[in-house]
Amino acid sequence: MADISQKNTSIDKELQKVNEQLYERNVELAIRNRTLSALRKLYEIISTALGVENTAEKLIEAIVKELKFQTGFIGIIDQSTSRLQVIGTSVLPSQGANASNLLKKILNDFTTSLADRDNFCAASIRNIKVRMTNDFYDILTPFIDKPTAQKIQEIMVIQTAIVYPIIFAGVPIGVLMLGMDKHVGSLSKTEYEILKELVEVFGIALERAQIYADLKVANERLKELDILKDEFVSIASHELRTPMTAIKSYLWLALYGKEPVTGRQELYLTRSYSSVNRLIKLVNDMLNVSHIESGRIALDLKEIQIDALVKEVIDEVKPRADDLGLKIVLHDAPSPLPSVIADDDKIKEVLINLMGNSLKFTPKDGAISISFAIKDDFVETSVKDMGEGIDPQDISKLFRKFGFVRGSYATNQKASQGTGLGLYISKSIVEFHGGVMSVFSEGHGKGATFTFTLKKFNAADLARMQEKQKGKEGLGIIHSGL
Repeated sequence: MADISQKNTSIDKELQKVNEQLYERNVELAIRNRTLSALRKLYEIISTALGVENTAEKLIEAIVKELKFQTGFIGIIDQSTSRLQVIGTSVLPSQGANASNLLKKILNDFTTSLADRDNFCAASIRNIKVRMTNDFYDILTPFIDKPTAQKIQEIMVIQTAIVYPIIFAGVPIGVLMLGMDKHVGSLSKTEYEILKELVEVFGIALERAQIYADLKVANERLKELDILKDEFVSIASHELRTPMTAIKSYLWLALYGKEPVTGRQELYLTRSYSSVNRLIKLVNDMLNVSHIESGRIALDLKEIQIDALVKEVIDEVKPRADDLGLKIVLHDAPSPLPSVIADDDKIKEVLINLMGNSLKFTPKDGAISISFAIKDDFVETSVKDMGEGIDPQDISKLFRKFGFVRGSYATNQKASQGTGLGLYISKSIVEFHGGVMSVFSEGHGKGATFTFTLKKFNAADLARMQEKQKGKEGLGIIHSGL
């Protein structure tokens, strides 16, 4: 009987031990489940752009609620003053609104110097170590007196306060304070590890929020500077156009007026006239870019015949083509060629730019070919030259501002040098119309083909596109000519 009794006792002890282990594992599992829930909330907060203070408030609310701490706060270092400032507080909801309001009222203005020898938050940052205390006064000194700290501790039912330094990239950026209703000795190893992991997440979240806030401020400043730049370019360009136009007129009178000029004088005047003309084109293009980038270009959309507009531009550029010894070949359009939705004045600038470029880069006795095609709901217009062509790796550079491709796309000798803005302006105009501009070249010596598309005319589409133009400034395009 004694042996049976001993065996039963031994079995009971084993069962008790197993039950204790199961209980501990269940507790640990419950803690881990709560932690996973808390982490999900924290990562949701991290993924949103709330600003530093809102992020801190959301983070501390999530950690206190999910892991059931009595209270908690986040303090951030103000680098300019070397002081710690509380920016987010929370109280366990079960404690009620009075406790929450009391704590937030006290901590709303809480601040302490990082040099304070008695404050545990400051000490945690200085030493980059976790600090624990069962006296809440160690957390709030010297901001409030000891009796007030004890009153808060009693109301909040806080037995232990733990202060964690929040570290990012090896540098302390603040502290996380958590108050709990049990002694620190009752914390399990799992709880310690979990708290450490959560603090690391806090560091990432707050640093990300700060970076976002800094970027937002920088972005606003860049927008302000961009507006100032546009205003400066616009004003400066307008101011430059008037005297340059006058200079151009006087140079023309000197060249072609009644008073004769010598050969050398004619050379100097011709070069001056050409230089002023290039400057005027540059100013005009800069004004166009300024209007485009500030969104002040309005489209006067209507139904137009693109082939008729092309013929009109050909008539304008033909004298220049004849002077350079070049032919312009207009291929028959598909019949019937649909009309398109466009602002004829602005598409005219696109055609002038493309034909002007083709005149510059096609050698004497060469030809420029213009053709049309119908692609789904769009009409495609192509301008092909017989120039040096473009290397494939250089094509992407062409549509950038000042996008010259040196050595790959040489001009003929009689062509005037461009500003490097024409293709950028042309592409922008086409895209305003909902079309696409592209270029194709087989390489050196094979010429290049520039193509742009415009939407086929449809009354409903025209009405929709016109509606989008309402309220825009009626600024047009300044034609630079050839």
